[in-house]
Amino acid sequence: MTELVLEKEKNSESLLHCLQEALLNYLNEKPSRSLNGLSKKCTVSEPTLRRIVKGQIKTLPTSTTILDILTTLTGEKNAALIAKRFPGPIANYLQTILPQVEDCETEYDADLNSELRDSVKYIIYKLASNSNGLSQKKLNELFGRNGFTQAETLLQKDYLYLKNNTYYSKVKHFTSNQDSFVANFKLIADYIKTQNPLAKTNLHSLLANYSESVSPEAYKDIVGLQKKTLQKIRSILADESSKGSIPVFMLLAIDTLDPQPAHELVAEKHSTKEWTF
Repeated sequence: MTELVLEKEKNSESLLHCLQEALLNYLNEKPSRSLNGLSKKCTVSEPTLRRIVKGQIKTLPTSTTILDILTTLTGEKNAALIAKRFPGPIANYLQTILPQVEDCETEYDADLNSELRDSVKYIIYKLASNSNGLSQKKLNELFGRNGFTQAETLLQKDYLYLKNNTYYSKVKHFTSNQDSFVANFKLIADYIKTQNPLAKTNLHSLLANYSESVSPEAYKDIVGLQKKTLQKIRSILADESSKGSIPVFMLLAIDTLDPQPAHELVAEKHSTKEWTF
């Protein structure tokens, strides 16, 4: 196996061991606690929790499962504070799947994510999370009566508040289930305008769609470059002097044009035998 694959397996083992310790500590704190009760709180199946506790799980659970477990164990929704509670492999993992965790007060709320499975609610909440919020006039333009119905649900569940005919989210920086990333990506992509005016002001959309076969080293370089760029963009978005009336969005995904992720393609290449006749 390559160093890349060995490193991934080592990181997975370390993360699973830390999750096992976290669960055991939670259960040992109070004898009345049980895996069944924890399962009902975090919506992760009891068999999955039991396999983690017994060290019988071989593959890493989904990021959504891990976040559901951690938020329930700690009673904390702020990803940065969760990372501080679990320095080491867990903190490193959170920084990998949530690169904004270091410089944003990102929150993960399983109940909110359940609400945001509805596409209209998702767009409403995303716009309401911006500094300008979402005006009732714009809500009506976008979604009509259905928009007001969905916004009212979010208001009643205390995820939004209404001020001067404008909706604002209670949480500024939220993260959706990673399982919903592709669906949300496609949803936001519908707002891309491909008919750009030939303006010299740079106030037009930026569209790119690149692909190429690259080495593992080049793949890591690309990901590293994008991480640095994302950090700079987050700094611009967070700067008070940047606030304005344009509800900008940015989509980014780097992955393989193949059913398998990059590390599995590398492992497969190095494990393939050369047959001679």
